[in-house]
Formats: sequence, structure tokens, C-alpha cells
Amino acid sequence: MSKTQPKTTNGRRRSWGGGVQTLEEQREAREKILLETAARLFNRYGFHGTSMSMLTEELGLTKGALYHYVKDKGDLLYKIHLKSAEATSNAVRTGVQEGTNGFERVRAIVRNYLASVTQSQIETFLYLEDGALSEQQAIEVRALRKRLEHSLREQVQEGIDDGSIAPCDPALTTFALIGAMAWVSKWYRRGGAWSSNQIAEGMADLLGRMLKAGDAASLPESIGASYPVE
Repeated sequence: MSKTQPKTTNGRRRSWGGGVQTLEEQREAREKILLETAARLFNRYGFHGTSMSMLTEELGLTKGALYHYVKDKGDLLYKIHLKSAEATSNAVRTGVQEGTNGFERVRAIVRNYLASVTQSQIETFLYLEDGALSEQQAIEVRALRKRLEHSLREQVQEGIDDGSIAPCDPALTTFALIGAMAWVSKWYRRGGAWSSNQIAEGMADLLGRMLKAGDAASLPESIGASYPVE
């Protein structure tokens, strides 16, 4: 007899660990689905606008089952913040390895970060709303973000020093880059007109044009026609 598929809510509900073999794999898969769902709702409605009831409705769970994976809504948000910081750290590390000068490294960081956050709903940017995390959690998340901000600023400064980035205020430039990258999580929709790769390459070229020393190249008039889907 064939297995019936779980019902969906607006076509979004995910199978709660269906097809996974071991208990450990089931837990990992279910936690991933939980984090993805929470990140999507937090991005759409904000932390305070998202209730645990909304999460249980999306997942088809009871609150008791949900609390088996997280202590409360703040704990859930905290885990997503850590995933986001890890994605940003990976983007910075690989970008530094890929580039031969400051400009190339900054461009690679932007591309790698946006490729990551547009492929995964967990690895996203969430605003740190007041009262959303415990004091200790908020301190930790702010420290991670500050460390990553300084890493990007260092690469901008190195680009200015080696002549690959036009003279500018490295702090202001870093804030502008972070703001532009963070906002992508708000408006990008997977399965839409642009693929993850097209967004990553297009934004890297757009922001890179702002930084590059010397004459800037023209930008493509159509992202969809100019960059490969993958």
C-alpha cells in the first residue's frame, strides 16, 4: 500500500521527518524543518509577531512536540542567529581565500554570503528585536556580528591600501554592504524570477561597482539574461 503524503498549509508544510531511517537522522531533519519554518515566519512577521501557535499550525504539531526540540521561542530564534553567524563566517573565510586583492575578497564575500542565504531559509539575516533574546544570548549574537563586521571592514581597508578599492570611509562602506546584503532576505523568494546564483552574482557586481577603483564597467541590463541560473 502506498503511503499518503502529509497535508499542507498553503502548499508549504514539510514532511515531519518522513523517509528518514535512524532516530538521530529524524531528529536532525525535524530540527532543520523547524528552523526553516521559524526563520520564514520571523522574517515575514517579526519575532514578536510570530507565535508558537503559528509554528505548530505550519508544522502540524502539538506544542508539546515542539517543546521537545526548543525550550521556547527565544531559544528557537537564538539557534537561527547562530546559524546565520556561521554562514556569514564561512562566507568571509572562503572569500578571503579566493581573492588576490581587497576588492576581489570583498566581492567574493558578498557573492558567497548571498549564495548561502538565498539557498537556505535558516542561514538568513534576522533583526535583533528588543526583548527577543535573553541578555546573555543578545550579548553573544552582537559580539558575533561585530566580529564579522570588523572582518569585512578589514578587507575593505586592505583594498583601499592595495589600490583595488576606491578611497572611501571603510566603516561607512562596510555598513552599506551589510545593509544591502541583509535586506535580500526580506525580498528574495526562492522559485521566483531569479535564481540564487543570479542574485549572488548580480549583487556582487552591483556592490562591487560601487567599490572598484578606476573606471567601473557597465552593469547588465537584465540579471536573468546575463547570469547563469546555477
